[in-house]
Amino acid sequence: MGKRFCKCGKGIVVDGRCNSCNYSGTYKPRTKTTKQAGRGHDWRLMSERYRANNPLCEDCLGAGRTTPAVEVHHVIPISVAPELRLAIENLVSLCKSCHQNRHATHSTHEFGN
Repeated sequence: MGKRFCKCGKGIVVDGRCNSCNYSGTYKPRTKTTKQAGRGHDWRLMSERYRANNPLCEDCLGAGRTTPAVEVHHVIPISVAPELRLAIENLVSLCKSCHQNRHATHSTHEFGN
């Protein structure tokens, strides 16, 4: 791998993983491939198309704001209904803030509609 500065930005030179910060918490070994997690090539294409047709955050629009959408969210999570992964009626364009709010709502509501 060779010596390099750690990703944590502390100026530590490492040869592999930084023992000081373990990549500052950003390193996570994958348990699933991108495709297994529902984020394969077909999802990327669908997400790009959906966002192109719905370029503004749908939650912000409902609140009277116009904010560019940067992410596409599954209303019903893939883990609950994998068959709806590419269903247009299960998607919503969101800004980063609204997407985080939707995911925070998942912990208190069944699907965070």
